[in-house]
Amino acid sequence: MSVQARPQDYAAAIYDLAFEAWLQQLESVQQALKRDAALRSDLQDRGRPAAERLRRLEQAVEGGLDSQVHRFLGTLVEAGQMDMLGAIVAEFERLVRRRPERKLAQVVTAVALDEAERKAMETRLAEQFGPDLEFEYRVDRSLIGGVYLRVGDRVIDGSVAAKLAALRETLAA
Repeated sequence: MSVQARPQDYAAAIYDLAFEAWLQQLESVQQALKRDAALRSDLQDRGRPAAERLRRLEQAVEGGLDSQVHRFLGTLVEAGQMDMLGAIVAEFERLVRRRPERKLAQVVTAVALDEAERKAMETRLAEQFGPDLEFEYRVDRSLIGGVYLRVGDRVIDGSVAAKLAALRETLAA
């Protein structure tokens, strides 16, 4: 039996390919900067024209840069913000992994969840919010116990800290 691809499947493939090309080039730039201290120094030299500094950067990247990545890096070079590249790439990778159609489920607990607990949490949340969830786990000991969830713009605070705060407000009234 043949399975027909849906338009969403093809669109997702295009999305992945387009952003993968950007990530590969930006990661190549990061690698060039890591291994070449002189390049890092040249890029910070505001006495040199931005175009010259960008040309130097492009020469350090094997295969060069495509025009859009070149323009983007030119903006960073001109603004003197190449030091932000690592943070920009990390955020870009996070966005690419999320995809626009996926919802992020942020799960914050007082203690780390083991694999079985994570699977159970993911199953319950997928039943409630749909299967296209991406999960991000974080530990925050100030919760004392329980779970704080954020899925899209919906927040469910089942933490002990929140319950104690509500009790404190009730008693103070």
